[in-house]
Amino acid sequence: MIGFKSTLLNATLAITAAIPLVAAGLFTSAGSAQAAALNGSFNYGGAGFPATTVTVSNTSLQFTPTPGLASLALQTGSFTAFDAAHIFNVTTNPLTSGSVFLDLGVFATPGTLGDGANTFSLTSLATPKFTTQNAGTDINLNYVGFFDDGSGNKTNGTGYITFSTQDTNAENDYKNGTAFKATFTGLAVTSVPEPAALLGLGAVGAVMAMSRRRKSFVQ
Repeated sequence: MIGFKSTLLNATLAITAAIPLVAAGLFTSAGSAQAAALNGSFNYGGAGFPATTVTVSNTSLQFTPTPGLASLALQTGSFTAFDAAHIFNVTTNPLTSGSVFLDLGVFATPGTLGDGANTFSLTSLATPKFTTQNAGTDINLNYVGFFDDGSGNKTNGTGYITFSTQDTNAENDYKNGTAFKATFTGLAVTSVPEPAALLGLGAVGAVMAMSRRRKSFVQ
């Protein structure tokens, strides 16, 4: 009986020891997939370009020039390879899911902007939030979408864009369908973990918990 218990314990320990290797393989695979796609974050810089303005309505965002220009700042991850983006007009109601919103590139290198690679596309838009200021109104718009590096690698992303207008009645104008001019003042985008990466983290956590229980059993 003692020999049987010893064999069972050794088999259990062998299986438990093998689980971290499987989990580590899953986590590494997820990490590799994430590394292959665009990942990190960036903000709108605003320096070095002609001012980009926008006509806001409850059905669309129309940028001037078309497409608009945005300089990137505070880049992290793979976004450090880019310093500029084209920003495209968007039909907001109804939103066409998967419509390209940003096309990343390098301002000093012709052809990298608007080439259809390294893009961010929208999948959903939140209702704009209006904050009345003394000289006008600030508008904040949250969105969700995905990055595409042009090679089939996609990464989920989320962010927000902000505008400023001298129209102190902007919220009512928006609700009534009246378009108004605004200045493009801010942009922030970040990639978010893929489900596989989250699964890998969950598997590692489960292994750690099993390891703690095994140590308690042995003691």
